[in-house]
Amino acid sequence: MGMAALAESQTIKISSKRQITIPAKIYEEGGFGEYALCTWTEQGLLLQPLNVDDEDITVDVLRHLIEQGFEGEELIEEYRKVKPRVVSVAAKLKEAEQDVREGRVGPAGEMQERMRKKYGLCGQ
Repeated sequence: MGMAALAESQTIKISSKRQITIPAKIYEEGGFGEYALCTWTEQGLLLQPLNVDDEDITVDVLRHLIEQGFEGEELIEEYRKVKPRVVSVAAKLKEAEQDVREGRVGPAGEMQERMRKKYGLCGQ
């Protein structure tokens, strides 16, 4: 975010549903997208852009890190360390569906039958 945007305070309205609108200039200069990280600091609320590839996993990871006591910049840094190790279930599901379409895997019953034959477990 540009320093000019940081220096310019703007009054915003909070809706009856507790929603706020980020002014367009701040939204654009700040690099905001669909999600933001909201952190309470001694100075008040801090909103930061958050790039979310898999929102469900990201929310779960953030909740876990907050439960561990991380906050502010420390939370963001820890999230950056953890994120590469998180497996996207959606991505793995797409990969599995592709395997099925391309014939690399089949129904569980067929696999069980192959294993029984391979290891001499017929009739069990």
